[in-house]
Amino acid sequence: MSNHLAMKQALADIEHNAGQNDAVRESGHCIVLAGPGSGKSKTLIIAMARALLEDVIDPRGVACITYNNECAIELEVRLAKLGIESNHRTFIGTVHSFALTQVITPYARCIAGLLPDDFRVATRDEMRAAVEAAYCAVFGNAGDPHKRWRLAEQKRRRDVDRSLPAWRGRNSDLADFIEAYEAILRRNGLIDFDDMPIIAFRMIKEHLWIRNALRARYPVLFVDEYQDLGHALHELVWLLCIHGGVRLFAVADIDQSIYGFTGANPELLNELLERVDVKTIRLRFNYRSGSKIIHASLGALGEERDYRSVDGTSDGELTFWPVQGDHDLQAQHIAEAILPSLLDRDFKPEQIAILYRAAWLGDKVAEALERIEIAFVRTDSKALVRRSSRLARFIEACAGWVTGGWRSADPPYGWLLGQALSIVYGGRASEDEKQALSRQLIAFLRGGIDVGETTHAWLNRFLHELVKPWQAIARNVHQEWEVCLEMIARTDPAKALDIPLNFLSGRIEGAGRVTLSTLHSAKGREFDAVIMFGINNSDIPNRRDYESDLALREARRLFYVGVTRPRQELCFVFRKHHHSPWVAELYHRCQRG
Repeated sequence: MSNHLAMKQALADIEHNAGQNDAVRESGHCIVLAGPGSGKSKTLIIAMARALLEDVIDPRGVACITYNNECAIELEVRLAKLGIESNHRTFIGTVHSFALTQVITPYARCIAGLLPDDFRVATRDEMRAAVEAAYCAVFGNAGDPHKRWRLAEQKRRRDVDRSLPAWRGRNSDLADFIEAYEAILRRNGLIDFDDMPIIAFRMIKEHLWIRNALRARYPVLFVDEYQDLGHALHELVWLLCIHGGVRLFAVADIDQSIYGFTGANPELLNELLERVDVKTIRLRFNYRSGSKIIHASLGALGEERDYRSVDGTSDGELTFWPVQGDHDLQAQHIAEAILPSLLDRDFKPEQIAILYRAAWLGDKVAEALERIEIAFVRTDSKALVRRSSRLARFIEACAGWVTGGWRSADPPYGWLLGQALSIVYGGRASEDEKQALSRQLIAFLRGGIDVGETTHAWLNRFLHELVKPWQAIARNVHQEWEVCLEMIARTDPAKALDIPLNFLSGRIEGAGRVTLSTLHSAKGREFDAVIMFGINNSDIPNRRDYESDLALREARRLFYVGVTRPRQELCFVFRKHHHSPWVAELYHRCQRG
């Protein structure tokens, strides 16, 4: 199907939804407020495709900033289905990646004294050493440098524009700490992640020619999950869009703002919503969940919204499972009663998720499932595939190609090659470099077809045949080669951790795997059935949530995110007589209808 034919079909699909239709055709600054299951990603993707095909003339393109690499990869894959392949006309990635690859790398050498030509991104150990040295220089040897640094990180992410009085006028000792830390990194030719948007902001603000160059290349900026992206992104949007002539298209949901600990601030979005030159469009239909679940979700949020179900969808179901016992017994009850109940009613394992607040709760569920031999996959901090890592997702996709994807071009080889070029060269490579990399990649992939390798053996071959040669030629200053070593360690056969390669790729014959995820990691995903585990009065909300109104509101939004993940059934598991007060509110709301 041609690009224009695919685009025509996509536009026809949303004609019945006035909000989506208006959003994708909007030609000015636009914020799409989209509740759970309202088709925000679909709207964003169609708007991007339409801009590339109809509004922006080649070789100009569009940029899209996402919360994490997993979101970026999903958007790339879905755009490819509309015939829009990743190329020089599109940037899709995090605000850190945008700052590094679109601002710092191409333009920093033009600004004398900003960064050394051979700068790179610091490792975790190098950052820790710099924190300790800076702390000693500013505060002496007494105290915990890393505890103090956590406060400094908050200031660093909040006070992006250091020309304002707040930089030194508010917590000047932390400003000294930060500046000493950054000076140590620079002496060693290093930057870190938080440096990236800060340096990019400074470059764009102080050099109009950089702002003009970015506008010339990307006349439209798309932002996914605006409420999660914090002060650095907000300052860049203000420079590029509000004052710089780039058109803004953003999707957001303040009710799902759950990343305050990373510097996200939903009030930043309100600053844009109040502007008369920014159009606001609301998506009100929930295409995901049944009406009972939608009704319950508003009880979970504690505020009324006008979200509604689509005619013809099922009501959905809510069930409450009080357990006489602690987290271990609650996990056991999930494994022995709740999951069998769902499976007996033909819910597929891969469409069931068990959600919890912290990874240590996931350990308890994993142990309970292992005892009765129910297969599962974790997407929390204990996951084999680190969802935020582009290299880890690339490794997973390569495994998918080897274990059957080569037959159906799922994933397409061209997409794999594009990811490899991005990982090694930051996306900028000569034709000879592209050909050489392609030969290496295809030789490795073909060598794994139908040979029966386990994940551990295949990963070791990936390390020696791809990672080590690529390390030697890489120009990408942000490298994640240690991710491959982590995955090898997590599949060590000596510890009985090795798995078939089709488990890594997700191509499993027969029964699938139940998903185990934290509430944070589940954001943006959907399942037929969701089990919310550990919804006790001491867990959500917990003691820290009660320390401030802001913390309590964010915890409530986190609860809301979990409640809005299922399509058909939502199960709450808690200690009997010790349930979360929010479960009680939700239960009484459902009883009232």
